Amino acid sequence: MKLSSFDVTVLLTPGGGPGILAQLQALKCSGKYRCRALLADSNPASGNLFLPEVDAAYQLPPCDDKSYIPALRRLIERERIGVLYSGLDEELPILAHYRDVIEALGCRILLPPEEALQRALDKQLMDECLRNRIRMPRTWFLDNDFAADRVWAELEGRVVIKVLASRGGRHVYMPENRDEYDFILRRVARLSAGGTMRFLVQELIEGDEFNVSTLHSCDGQLVYAVSRRKFEKRRNKSTTTAAVIERNDAMIALAVTAVETLGLMPGFNNVELIASQRDGLPYLIEVNGGRTAAQDMNILASGINLTDLLIDLVHGIRVDPISHPPDGKAILKIRKDVVVDYAEIEARVLVP
Repeated sequence: MKLSSFDVTVLLTPGGGPGILAQLQALKCSGKYRCRALLADSNPASGNLFLPEVDAAYQLPPCDDKSYIPALRRLIERERIGVLYSGLDEELPILAHYRDVIEALGCRILLPPEEALQRALDKQLMDECLRNRIRMPRTWFLDNDFAADRVWAELEGRVVIKVLASRGGRHVYMPENRDEYDFILRRVARLSAGGTMRFLVQELIEGDEFNVSTLHSCDGQLVYAVSRRKFEKRRNKSTTTAAVIERNDAMIALAVTAVETLGLMPGFNNVELIASQRDGLPYLIEVNGGRTAAQDMNILASGINLTDLLIDLVHGIRVDPISHPPDGKAILKIRKDVVVDYAEIEARVLVP
């Protein structure tokens, strides 16, 4: 069989996520593979599941449920899935942990080690790994030693408070004055009282925000690193709605160093950075390890087919480094309504 052209069934999870759309589009516009695209999500009412480009869709349990891996195994066997891609930060370490189980079924995944994914997901683990190696904002973790007055004074009120393990801008707070700072600290103390959520206080770096999408091959070689500048006007740009491809070598260098120091190879990564107005230097904010960015549609539009590269790499096909695409392709995120008969949603039962 010639591996450069064959039928392949690809499962994308979670199917309802905005970052899945670039992967779905890449599968459907592939000139190299005949791709069957499956989506799965724990929410049977996710609109993406009903898009016309989707060949089949399923409901799976949440990834932290004990029934998730057994259900995923049944789905892989039932649909003879050849490649699995996840865009959910919390799901990726679980898939890496069960890598051998998944690949024993003939399904291939492109992920770094579980430990590296955990370091990227947990901001305290990331800080411990990268501090004094990578330029990052000053950071304090909310524990018994945290001194609220001293931190506020030291940062001159330029503060951001965020949860240690989250995505998409959830639980990110930017107090504008001392009263609001104290109010948010009391709120996050209540949220963390159960022990399931932890928070940090970080220096607010103001300036142009960027993200850098990277891909490393199975032998650790950099395939591409593409930088984007966020040009929307919102103060909190944790979820990006407008970004343009714009080459910035300083951002790319810092992002690649962070990815490789964290051990996030092979696979895709998305790195968030800010160019400080104060000193003009790039600062690392966070790393989404093991997945593409929700804004990668403009990378696809620039001629880099994400899923062709994914399928190549998991089958051991050589991939040459790809140069940075030209500046100018902008992504503008929109919400698209999907209208279906309600019976179709009710019929979306858990994988039997």
